[in-house]
Amino acid sequence: MVGGPLTPVPEETDVDGAPEAVSRVHNFSFFAAPTRDERKAVEASEHLVTFFLAREEYGVDVRLVQEIIRLSVITQVPRAPEFIKGVINLRGRIIPVIDLKRRLGLGEVAADRQTRVVVIHVRERLVGLLVDGASQVLRVPVSTIEAAPEEVTEIDANYVRGVAKLEKRLIILIDLVKILGFDARDAAALAPRA
Repeated sequence: MVGGPLTPVPEETDVDGAPEAVSRVHNFSFFAAPTRDERKAVEASEHLVTFFLAREEYGVDVRLVQEIIRLSVITQVPRAPEFIKGVINLRGRIIPVIDLKRRLGLGEVAADRQTRVVVIHVRERLVGLLVDGASQVLRVPVSTIEAAPEEVTEIDANYVRGVAKLEKRLIILIDLVKILGFDARDAAALAPRA
């Protein structure tokens, strides 16, 4: 035996010097994990702006909301429908303000430090929604949204598109297009197009 004892020929090796079979298993599991994480991240969700009316939390699609402002002076408009509080001047634009609480038959928003105007853009118009208070912007998985049982809410079921069940709270999702469907025409008479 010239050159000493025979040494076993190593398996084909990867760049790191690890055996190829082990390397393949490692790469497979390495690339599989992010795929599972991506599926979780891609889970359908809705981004909502939430606010309060009569101590209940409501949510609307964030894409409809332009901004949330503090209550300013509202100028009343003669012979406007009772749920239209009047108009405000928002940086030079005249915007009608709807008392959303009154529109939904929940009473009337009492103006205080918590009162806010949620400025929405719907059907090419800017409209202000007077609410008891703003809450937050949050992402809600679609899997947590269910149809609202009639007992859950005091408002007309036609205006509710579902209820999001989160850990310690329920958020009533309202359909602004239905709520403002006919009212947008009334509000349109008070303000120019956006």
